[in-house]
Amino acid sequence: MQFLPLADPRSFTIPVLASGLIIALVMVLLSTKWMNSEPLVVKSPPKISARLVQVKKSQVKKTRKKILKKTKSSKNIAKKKAPRKIKKVAVNKQAKVAAPKKPAKARKPAPPKPLPASELMTALLAEEQQNELSRLLADELRAQQADEEQQAVMTYIGQIQQLINSQWHYPPSAKHDDRLVLRIYLVPTGEVAEVQLVESSGNAALDRSAEQAVWKAATLPVPKDPVLFEKEFRQFLLPFSPENARL
Repeated sequence: MQFLPLADPRSFTIPVLASGLIIALVMVLLSTKWMNSEPLVVKSPPKISARLVQVKKSQVKKTRKKILKKTKSSKNIAKKKAPRKIKKVAVNKQAKVAAPKKPAKARKPAPPKPLPASELMTALLAEEQQNELSRLLADELRAQQADEEQQAVMTYIGQIQQLINSQWHYPPSAKHDDRLVLRIYLVPTGEVAEVQLVESSGNAALDRSAEQAVWKAATLPVPKDPVLFEKEFRQFLLPFSPENARL
């Protein structure tokens, strides 16, 4: 290998020198940087040991419920602990308390003015006449009701006598002037409850025949009005006389 002069264009001296300088510079730089830098320590990752565990669905649900209860309880505690806001009420110090009103006194009614003597007598007479008229009307009404009741009683008595006479067969010894009285006890339906001889005709056979006639009739016509029944037909006297008997 020949070293040509520097002026020769075919000479490799300049490139070789330039490259040597660059390499020397790089080596110097690398050596200074290596000396100043700290040693690099590479840490290995920690080993993790894991294993597969099967978790049941019921346990998962229970844990969820526990977590929900804890969160709800924590919320409720937070709500309870939260201080309530106190509303400030503005007080008007200058406002005066109104005094209670006294109840108004009840006015007593004015006493009636006395009437003159003539007007007083006229008013008394008018009141007495009105009372007398009311009393007369009440008496007339009672008399009318009594008449109506009496008529009703006579009507039912006539029906009762007609029914008993249809069942009465008096003996041949009976006379047309014989007379007896029976007391008859009834129930509200008209059924005969008891028969008593109050006044005898003197003829025992005639008395027995009259009693038998009442029992044969069994049920007698009575008013539907319970007041009238209790008053007149609960027990009543009934006279008997054989009209068609021999003389």
